[in-house]
Order: sequence, then C-alpha cells, then structure tokens
Amino acid sequence: MRTFGNRIERRALRLLSVLFDFVVIALGTLTMLYVVRMIWDLAVNSLIHFAPEDALQGIVLVLIFLEIFEIIVMYIIYHHVPMKNVVEIGVLALVKELLITLDLTELGWQVLLGMAALIAAMGWVYTRERQREDNYNRFLIEHGITEKDVDDLTKTLGEARE
Repeated sequence: MRTFGNRIERRALRLLSVLFDFVVIALGTLTMLYVVRMIWDLAVNSLIHFAPEDALQGIVLVLIFLEIFEIIVMYIIYHHVPMKNVVEIGVLALVKELLITLDLTELGWQVLLGMAALIAAMGWVYTRERQREDNYNRFLIEHGITEKDVDDLTKTLGEARE
C-alpha cells in the first residue's frame, strides 16, 4: 500500500519540480528583458543628458541584474547556487548604495561602521567559498576526474532518485 503512495508522491514532486523550473525560467526571461530595457534607457539618457553619476549607478545596477540572471541560470542547470555568487550581488549592492550617497559625510559613523562590517563578513564568506572551490578543483585534478565525469555522475544520481 505504501508503494502506491510513494509513486503518487514522486509524481506530485516531479510535477511541482517542473512547475518550479518553469517559474524560474520565466523569472530569468523577465530579468534579461529588464536588463535590456535598463541598457536601452541608460544609452538614451546618456545621449540626451550625460551625468557621470547616473551612468555609473545605471552600470552597477545592470551588473547586479546580470549577476541575478547568472544565479537564475545556475539554478536552472544545477539546482544549486554557490554562496560566492550571492556574496558578489551583496558587494555590488553595497557599492551601488555608496555611489548613490556620494557625500559620505551625510552618513553617520554607525552606518559606515555597519557597512564596513558587512563588507568584511561578505569578504570572509567569499574567501571561504573560493578556498572550497579551489580544494574541489584540486581534488578533481589530483584524481584525474573531469567535469564531464562529475556531470555524468550527477545525472546518474538524479535519475536514480526518480
């Protein structure tokens, strides 16, 4: 009797997984369309009235959205997002915030101290993630394992779970 429930549960989970993938793909498509729109607006506004601060803020915002798009693509492919990419978005967002507030005297020392602590924490996480990736790649090289072998194994394990 439990086998029947497992089959129904597996089908329901597979259906929800496919639905989730479609939602993520739609978000990726909308993100890229928004990036194209931002680039167009940035180009038009720069031709009409060039303001270096606005152009720089627009460029950083485009970079943030491109990082978000990269995360969406990585999730679609691997169903996993490395923490390194999330930290990169955080750093870019902080840089954008600092660019908006060009007069740093407007910020209190508490805000600057908080931003410094946040940047230090994100730097630590980023460094740890890079070390983990380097150790992983070193392991693969030492044992003669290629990325194709890893992809094949991941695919086989995914099929075994279904």
